[in-house]
Formats: sequence, C-alpha cells, structure tokens
Amino acid sequence: MNINEAYDYIDLLLDKANQPYFVNNEKDMFLNMSITEFMNSKYAAMGINQDFSEMTGARVSINQGSGVTIVDNYVELTDYHHITTAVLNGVNCKIVSDDEAVELIGTNNPFKNVVEFHPICWVTNNAGGGTRIYFAPDIGSNPGDGTLDFNVNDTFNIRYLRHVTVAEWDDIPEQYQYDILNITVRKLSANIESPNYQVQVHEEQQ
Repeated sequence: MNINEAYDYIDLLLDKANQPYFVNNEKDMFLNMSITEFMNSKYAAMGINQDFSEMTGARVSINQGSGVTIVDNYVELTDYHHITTAVLNGVNCKIVSDDEAVELIGTNNPFKNVVEFHPICWVTNNAGGGTRIYFAPDIGSNPGDGTLDFNVNDTFNIRYLRHVTVAEWDDIPEQYQYDILNITVRKLSANIESPNYQVQVHEEQQ
C-alpha cells in the first residue's frame, strides 16, 4: 500500500463514521504519531524480535567504523528511537537510566561496581538536539571522570530502533501499515469527538 492508498483508506473509514475530512498534511501529523505509538507498543509488549527486522531499516546496528559521531565518552545519534543492545569491547552492557548510571558509577557496593567486565550504557537527549549514548566504566585516557574515554583500541556495537516517519511509509510492511492506519483513524475520530473540540466548534458558530 502506498501513501496515497493509505490516505484513501483513512478517508473511507472516516466517511463511514460520518467524520469530517482531513487534508493530507493533517493526516501526516496523525500518521507520524501513530507510527510512534505502534513502535512503542510493540517494543513494550514483545521486546525486539523478528517483527522489527521485517520493518525495513527500522532496526540499525552501528559500531566504531560506522561513521557516527564519537566524542570522548559517548556516541551521538540523530535518528534514535529505542536502544535494544549495547556491547563494549566484546562485553554486553547493562542498559540503565540516567539516574541509575550516576548511582552505579558512584557506588562503593562491590556487587554493583561498574568495571570493565560489567559495563553499563545509558541514553540522554542532548539539549542541542540529537541523542547521546554513553558508556562506562572509566577505562580510557582520563581516569577519574567515571566514564569511558574512547580510544583506537575500544570497540562497541549498538543496536537500536531508529525513528520512522510517514516519509518512509513504503518501507513498512503492509500488515503493519493497517495496524498503524487503524490507530490513525482512532486518533482522528477521538480528536473530533473530544468535548474540547465540540466546545470550540460551538464557540466559532456563535
């Protein structure tokens, strides 16, 4: 199903439900929200499996030779959605939150120490845009700062789901396109049927 057929499908369902017409730009906004909701629900319910491998290009694997930006102790990504696996120097990383990372790096508990054979990885949104994936422990050139400083001997592999938008509609398998379209129609219908929308329409008519 191409994007024009998707628009027709939305129009058909909205017409059957006696709902107002939406222009394509408006549909795109709701389609993008629906793609994100679909990916989040699949990720939460099923984890990462063959379903995402089938969604062409949604699952990405990168390493130190992939041309990504590597600065000191982090890797910078622009199309990140969900991290699934991180490996540092051949060892699987425990994926943690920002707060957990701070706690683990500063702990004196020998059972929780972040060491070379028990590395961690966490994701932070950069205030200037993009996403940074950080690694620890401190095994690099600046001892004492608590985090990894990449050097030529360090290797990593990160697998993540990239952010998919309506611009890549044709890359989404058709069986998932229908799921996303049904979410879109639900969102469009809910938007119109919202009490807040009804109040707005009533005020405009007065």
